[in-house]
Amino acid sequence: MHLRLRLPQPTWKSDIPLVIGGLTGVAAIAHLGPSGDATSLQGLCWTGWLTLCVLVCAFRAMAHADRLAERAGEPMGTIILTVAAITIEIAAVCAVVLKDGGATTIARDSMFAVLMLILNGLIGGCMLVGCWKSGEQAFNPRSASAYLSMIFVLAAITLVLPRFTRSEVGGWMSDSMEVFVGGGSLAIYMGFLWLQGSTYRGMFVSDEPHKHELPDHVGRSSLYGTIAILAVSLIIVVLCAEGVGGRVPALLDAMHLPNALVGVWIAAMVLTPEGFAALRASKRGNMQRSINVLLGSALATIGLTVPALLALRWVFAVDLEFGLEAPYIVLLASTFLISCVSLLSGRVNAIHGFVHVLLFLAWIATILDESTVANVQAVVTTGPR
Repeated sequence: MHLRLRLPQPTWKSDIPLVIGGLTGVAAIAHLGPSGDATSLQGLCWTGWLTLCVLVCAFRAMAHADRLAERAGEPMGTIILTVAAITIEIAAVCAVVLKDGGATTIARDSMFAVLMLILNGLIGGCMLVGCWKSGEQAFNPRSASAYLSMIFVLAAITLVLPRFTRSEVGGWMSDSMEVFVGGGSLAIYMGFLWLQGSTYRGMFVSDEPHKHELPDHVGRSSLYGTIAILAVSLIIVVLCAEGVGGRVPALLDAMHLPNALVGVWIAAMVLTPEGFAALRASKRGNMQRSINVLLGSALATIGLTVPALLALRWVFAVDLEFGLEAPYIVLLASTFLISCVSLLSGRVNAIHGFVHVLLFLAWIATILDESTVANVQAVVTTGPR
């Protein structure tokens, strides 16, 4: 006989005092807390504490977003989840950029990290979790085709094209190019959302039956209470992200680690709750929900984050470099090719998952390899200390 411990799910009425109290406390500690050296013991504890606050509040926000998603159904449920996640990402990126004025590549690194985590790490993980025992899982390939075509085009003009244009040297864009990329990304994404919720709604619903179990809390909470707590949780995340803003880059510099890991940290922090939701859906046999949530987040990362960050650049006069360097362009192109092979058939298995996870590990190895080469060159140039 197996005993299963079932913890009681909090209702929105019991959550409201907790959320309001948490908002007040986080606002106080984020703005009145210590601002000393990030590499000291006090600074390390403070950075860890704020990061933990961001994760807890992000999980709380995504839990309530998931309640709204289950109520709304597909594809509106996916839209709610992706908008909530992108709000967290934009807050984290803006906090780091504004705190560290020299972090010109943080926005690029975080967007690329989100794409690599989603298209390789999380999708590969969902394939392994969902298909390890069942062998294969099916979903509507038309949804993957629509998502991937938009993601590939927007990623190309945002992260690859600036490296090859001659308007600015390096990975920068001219003012006119920024207006085109930002306005075009936003217009395309808004048009996609409208078509997803109306004309092409059936493309994002699976034709195959699946074992989908609704969470126990669905239908037990007030709609307005869920919306209120979702909004307040996102506010807490913004405050925490502002508090931890410039600490992570300073900590990485002290440890002689590459600045690209700041983008990895932001992406992991943003995608942790959404990634768990996708993994749970694939484990229940609902690969369609996993594909919609993950690819929707990847598309929203470019369609919403790029216009927001370009607006930030114009308002606060900060410099942002978007063009990727050559090794990462190769990894992005490989990811696009493998995604087309594995997702456009409408059926996935564990072998596909292994390939995506391998590309994910290759990305991490490339970041660490560049850091090692840079450290060696620095030692050769300056000599041992």
